[in-house]
Amino acid sequence: MLKRKKPSYRELKERNLELNSSESAQGVTRLASVPVSLYVDINLKCNLKCPSCHRNHPQYDSFEWPTMPFETFERVARELFPTAYRVMLTGGGESLVHPDIDRMLDLCVDYEVFPTIVTNGTTVTVKRAKLLADAGAYVGVSTDGASRETFERLRYPGRWDRFRESLENLRDARAAAGNPAFFPHLQVVVQRDNIGELPGFIELARAHGFELVKFSNLYAHFPALQDKVPDPESASRSFIEVFRLANEHGIRVEVPEYGDNSAAEELSRLRQGNIFPVSLDDSPSVKYVTGGFVKYPDAASVRCGVPWSETMITPEGKVVVGCCSQHQLGDLTESSFSDIWNGQSYETLRETVNSSHPLEFCAMKGCPFRLQIPQ
Repeated sequence: MLKRKKPSYRELKERNLELNSSESAQGVTRLASVPVSLYVDINLKCNLKCPSCHRNHPQYDSFEWPTMPFETFERVARELFPTAYRVMLTGGGESLVHPDIDRMLDLCVDYEVFPTIVTNGTTVTVKRAKLLADAGAYVGVSTDGASRETFERLRYPGRWDRFRESLENLRDARAAAGNPAFFPHLQVVVQRDNIGELPGFIELARAHGFELVKFSNLYAHFPALQDKVPDPESASRSFIEVFRLANEHGIRVEVPEYGDNSAAEELSRLRQGNIFPVSLDDSPSVKYVTGGFVKYPDAASVRCGVPWSETMITPEGKVVVGCCSQHQLGDLTESSFSDIWNGQSYETLRETVNSSHPLEFCAMKGCPFRLQIPQ
């Protein structure tokens, strides 16, 4: 039997991106284009019980974390993947434990859409690593420990050996695929419990061929976590060694800003020397993988393009703002996406987001991106 030739969606995606960019620039409120970037939150369940996770908040006691049915995902893929460049299959849970994750990744390959996934790296099999590589996935492997003891304490009930095996599978799949869009890297939440081994994450990345390590601060989702937030002075001193090691081995790092302290000057000097290119920089598809075509507010301009270019779909099929899952715009169990996309809620959002009277969550005191802009 002859294998059916897979259609190419490149031209369709290019036309939609061009139209979407034009409509966004003009501030049109009813669109002929559809989102070029998608959040499809497929799973809020997780196989770990990390002590620093927001799930430990008392409000989530006995909460039943939802999972998106494959039928819903397939419907979204059929309608939106042909014109989208990027789909983020990550939200509040561990995406790779979804029972249909392999079928979902297959659809990403079929529709030539780049998936972004943040995973705890405890379930990456050889087969799954190959699927991620074939799909050109941007994979952030989140870990809180660079040693067996710390990892197994902060990533309970994960096992260090299984985690290392996942990293090896990603490394081998990357070497075999030769796909520049496939970009596994490490992501680390800095906290008092791991601050003494931050340089170890650079060694971990080096051992598995990862070119990038992203460090972020622990957010105290509830009062019990406040004591785990690291002291800025201690964190800065630890990051001096991180940068020295990263600069020696040509690994790019991203670290939080810790303000003025005794280590700030040396940290700034070392940060300036950490300008190493990563393989993704040379990829012609880099902006499609990272979503550089979606305009978020930044220091150059408070203008937001999210309501034109990006949307989010929850596991239950709710359509929400791509950067604010609390603001619902529609429900796929009641309406088609096209009706929601050009419905009254989306029109109101587009009319107000860049006006002098935006909705509350888009205002300077509500938007996390506008909060970061110097006033």
